[in-house]
Amino acid sequence: MSANRGSKARGAALAAVVPLLLLAACSSGSGTSGGKDGEIRMMVNLTDNLDRAYWEKLVKPFEDESGLKVKIEGPTGKSVAESFPQQLAAGTAPDVIQSIFPDDDTAPELVDLSGEAWAEGTPMFDAYAIGDTHFAVGVGTQTQSLVYYNKTAFEKAGITTAPTTWKEMTADLGKLKKAGYTPMQTAGDYQTGLQLQQIYHPTLNELHPKWQSAVTNRKLTVGEAYEPAFQMYADWIGSGYIARSDAGLSPSQADGNFIAGKAGLYTNGSWFAATLAKAGKLPFEVGVFSPPVADGKTYPGPQGATMANPYMVHKGASDEAGAKQLVEFLVTDPAAVKAQLGSDGVFRQESEVEQTGTDALIQGILDHAPALVAVGEGQGNVRLPVAGFNPKFTEVAQSLYTGASPADAAKAIDQWTDENR
Repeated sequence: MSANRGSKARGAALAAVVPLLLLAACSSGSGTSGGKDGEIRMMVNLTDNLDRAYWEKLVKPFEDESGLKVKIEGPTGKSVAESFPQQLAAGTAPDVIQSIFPDDDTAPELVDLSGEAWAEGTPMFDAYAIGDTHFAVGVGTQTQSLVYYNKTAFEKAGITTAPTTWKEMTADLGKLKKAGYTPMQTAGDYQTGLQLQQIYHPTLNELHPKWQSAVTNRKLTVGEAYEPAFQMYADWIGSGYIARSDAGLSPSQADGNFIAGKAGLYTNGSWFAATLAKAGKLPFEVGVFSPPVADGKTYPGPQGATMANPYMVHKGASDEAGAKQLVEFLVTDPAAVKAQLGSDGVFRQESEVEQTGTDALIQGILDHAPALVAVGEGQGNVRLPVAGFNPKFTEVAQSLYTGASPADAAKAIDQWTDENR
């Protein structure tokens, strides 16, 4: 990562390496060193729906075709992000690592995939480059900047089209409140800051392209970048369009409020589509649109996104060629890609996977996005000069619910950035 990141940032890097969606690993795997002859060890993030059986089924065609055996391992610690550096230090690292990205400490231990022709066309390949090297390849993207809405609420409020400017959005929030709905559903925990970032990504990246790099190069401050968003948010809170009590809600409670039909709008990422699907038949039809942009700017704006289902190859793999062959299969084989799309909100531009409902709406937004841009702390060569940005940003965003002014919020995030460069 950027050479500008200071010692404090490096100390926090491992805690910040997981994307904003915060994938939770819940199983432990083997900690044995090396693999048997013809065996490739792959550490993955095991979840309730992406369990060991899912991964074993996914790699079975590769095993049948190559004659190699893939050993699926869960993290030995709380997560892949925690386990991989620990296993590197212990000399027990796996051959293929899924779900995380390289950092200053792990990059020297990874295989550079820049020269692999099959890797070049994979989603967001260049966006995650570090210098001229490419250590991570992915199956698709998780689209961050989406606004889900209740079509019944819109109809009752007299709203006929989704807003494309902030002036239109604010007017629509007022109409939803008058119609008896919670205009904008928000939440506490990590989601407070995440939602504010998500809804402002398109505008911010039109006003300040590669804004994270501009902050690193001292041409912009985070406070300058986000104070207009803080002002907008504070105005919405003051008008009752966002409930102050939402800062105390868990994300799952906020999900439930929207699913129950109580809210008009709900900012979330593409993974929320899976939550909606699990909820079954809803009392309303769900719509999705890309967030508004500033007056005079082109709509839609750049879409905040992260590489989804990333894979990396350990330089110390007992069979480096076989490990690369496995990763190539996972990110390019049509059947393997199809199996991974849709899981946890994973989408791929111009995908031909059959979709219905909300997924199709998200696919359309992704396909029409003029660009996919770095979110939060950033990625690859477009990075802030600090680590741990998202938790601090959430703290600052929550202060707006308790009376902090937009200027206070901007000053607080700038002070933290300066202290942690």
